[in-house]
Amino acid sequence: MAKPLTAPGTTMGTTSGSSLKKLVYIPIKRWLLLHLRLDTSYFKKQSDRIWLDKQLFPRLSNIKAGRILFVGCAFYTWESLKYFSKGVDLVTVDIDENNVIWGGKQHLVASILDIDKHVEASSFDIVLLNGVFGHGVNTPDMQAQTYKALHTILKPDGLLLVGWNSDISEDPMELETRKELFYRTEYEGLPQRTSFKDSTHVIDFLRKKV
Repeated sequence: MAKPLTAPGTTMGTTSGSSLKKLVYIPIKRWLLLHLRLDTSYFKKQSDRIWLDKQLFPRLSNIKAGRILFVGCAFYTWESLKYFSKGVDLVTVDIDENNVIWGGKQHLVASILDIDKHVEASSFDIVLLNGVFGHGVNTPDMQAQTYKALHTILKPDGLLLVGWNSDISEDPMELETRKELFYRTEYEGLPQRTSFKDSTHVIDFLRKKV
């Protein structure tokens, strides 16, 4: 559970509810929604989602320690959380309090624009920012503010994944703020940029400049 800041690596701010709610009510509701109401089959067939499941997440599953921020929670992202080792300090965040149900054990209801006000500076090894630019964080100014906040919370040379859609967002790699704060990189044999023939989705890897 996210707690007030007391030591390096902790989160601060609003928590996602009582222990009873987290241990009983939310898991039951989530199971009922996934098995009786919501259908994830459409998303599982998308090329970008297949890439995440077959290429990225298996690589991330090899990480046995460290701290990862998973940004944006929905019913079709819930299964992705299973890839992370129990030794990893995984924190999920979403601005919509209704999406607490799709977050992890440590979940924050907060805007990514000011995430640096909710977690400690230089405390994350990896940030996964997929499907946020163009879906809430739309303008260049908002994206630049996000880059600044994430630069603050990432450790030196920390990894940032940015997933975005070319039909609804200008290329966020071209922002001067990005160039000032992050350099482009490959990750574990995956290229700096991956695009998909049947999708407008694009995935870029960056690392924090010190």
